[in-house]
Amino acid sequence: MPVVRVSTDLFLPAARRLVSQTNASIEDAARRLVESAPRHGIDMSLCFVTLEAPSRPLRAGRAGKAQPVVRQACLAVKGSGRTAMLFISEPSVGELEAPEARDERVACIRAAVDLLAREHARDVGLVQALPEPEEIWTTEACDQAGFIRVGDLSYLRCPPLKARDAQRLAHEFDDRAPWPEGVEILRCSDLPPSLLDDLLGEALESSYVDTLDCPELSGLRSKADVIDSHRSIGRYDPSTWWLVQRNGKPRGCMLLSGCPDQRATELVYLGLAPELRHAGMGKRLLAMGLQTMRRIHPTWGVTCAVDERNTPALRLYDRLGFERVARRVALVRPI
Repeated sequence: MPVVRVSTDLFLPAARRLVSQTNASIEDAARRLVESAPRHGIDMSLCFVTLEAPSRPLRAGRAGKAQPVVRQACLAVKGSGRTAMLFISEPSVGELEAPEARDERVACIRAAVDLLAREHARDVGLVQALPEPEEIWTTEACDQAGFIRVGDLSYLRCPPLKARDAQRLAHEFDDRAPWPEGVEILRCSDLPPSLLDDLLGEALESSYVDTLDCPELSGLRSKADVIDSHRSIGRYDPSTWWLVQRNGKPRGCMLLSGCPDQRATELVYLGLAPELRHAGMGKRLLAMGLQTMRRIHPTWGVTCAVDERNTPALRLYDRLGFERVARRVALVRPI
C-alpha cells in the first residue's frame, strides 16, 4: 500500500484517523483538530497516510463530494529542543483490523521520520512517541520502524497541600539546617545569565551518571537541546530552578515550572550526581521546592513523570504524597 504525504484536501480525512476513534463524533473532533492546528504549531502537512484502493467506494463529504478514505496515518509535530512527537492512527472501533494494518503504520512512520531527517534536520534531532501501554498498535509499529524503548513512565500528581501536609514538609526541610559539607543550593535567577546554561549542562551531565531514569537517552541529545526542552515546559521562571553545587562544581539540579493552563506546577527535572544520592538530599530538595511553589500557588498541585525502574524516586514521591495518574511508554529514534 503506497504512502502519501497529505495535501490540503487530505487534512480532514487524515484527522479522522488521528483523533480518538471512541469520540462520539469523529467528524467534529477531526474538524476541530484541523482548525486548531495552526494555533498549536501543528503542521498538518507533516502527516503521511495510506489510502483505500481506488476500486473501493469513497466516503461522501458533508457537501456530497466524495472524499478519500484514509486507512492509517502518522503525524509529526515539531517541538522544542529539536524534538518531534509522532501521533499514530489507532484501530477503528468495532471493525476487524486488516492484517496489513501494522505494516501500513510502519510505512507511515518511516516516511515521516525520513522527511524530518531530509528536510528538517536543523529543527529535529530526536523523534519520539508516548503511547499508553495498552496502545500496542503504536509500540509494535514504532519497534518495527527502529525506535528504542527508553522506559515505561509513571505520571504522578501531588494534590494541593493542606495545612497538615505543609507542616510535614516543613519537618522534611528545615531552612535553618545546613546542607552537607561543601554543598550549596543556588537559585538560577541569582546566577550570571551568561554562565547559566554551561552550569546547568554540567549539572545535568553529572546527574546522568548511573541514572535509573531512562538511561537509554544518555548521549542521544545535546545539552543545549535538553535545556531548551526543559525551558519550554510551562512558564519558565529561573527563580524556581535550582543548581546544586559541591565544592564549587555543579552536581545536580531541580527544575520547577508553573503550568497555568493546568493549574499545576511541573517538576521538570530533579537529579543529583552519584556522590550526593542516598543521603536524603533528593527528599530535602523536593520538599523545599514544594514549599516554595505552595507559597507562590497555594491551590496548585504538582506533577511529574518518572521511569518505573527508578524505585528510589518512586519511594520518595510516594512519601511526599504523589499518586500515579497515568502511564506511558517512551519510544525514541534519533535522526
